[in-house]
Amino acid sequence: MDLTRYLPPVLALVVVLALCVLLAWWGWRRRAARQGDLPELPQPVAGGRALSWGSEPEAATGVYVATTLAGRPLERVTARGLGSRSRASVSDADDGGRPVLHVERQGAPSFLIPWADVRSVHAAPGMVGKWVGGDGLLVVRWQLGPTELDTGVRLDERADQDRFLALAAQRLPSAPSDRTDPPPSAPSPSDPPPSDPELPSTDSQPRKELP
Repeated sequence: MDLTRYLPPVLALVVVLALCVLLAWWGWRRRAARQGDLPELPQPVAGGRALSWGSEPEAATGVYVATTLAGRPLERVTARGLGSRSRASVSDADDGGRPVLHVERQGAPSFLIPWADVRSVHAAPGMVGKWVGGDGLLVVRWQLGPTELDTGVRLDERADQDRFLALAAQRLPSAPSDRTDPPPSAPSPSDPPPSDPELPSTDSQPRKELP
């Protein structure tokens, strides 16, 4: 049986696959270069020695999905190591007197999100890298320098997501209003901001997963 006739199409397929990988890598690098002016991620003071947690800390494990530009769930941020999906734990901590969310990642840079920089904490149906529908992702909208970001985490337990939403309602001040009596339907800091794309509405995937 002459197998040499299969050699040209096999080689062509290998070349196409290699080209696709190269283009994906090139696009990733270009995106990171465009986002090169993003400030360094907040890190613990004194090398983490000032980090502390309460006697009953708010903490949860899950998967760090992605960070995107705020309100644009398809615009992934890859600079500063934010583009790598990974297992992670999220906890409410104190960093030398500064209340923070501590995002500890496995195999990728960990970082802090100071509560002073958080704009909202809400549930969302998905973002680039993970579409689950419903309210399957916990999304923290926060300010890093001049850029507003959305950081999404798929927590292992739904109860943990509810606890962090409740924590955000306590931590974040209500939006200021010029009215003496604000309307009863005024959004709270944990309400989801408007989202651009229309996403699936069902969440059929198990919560606990590998990155």
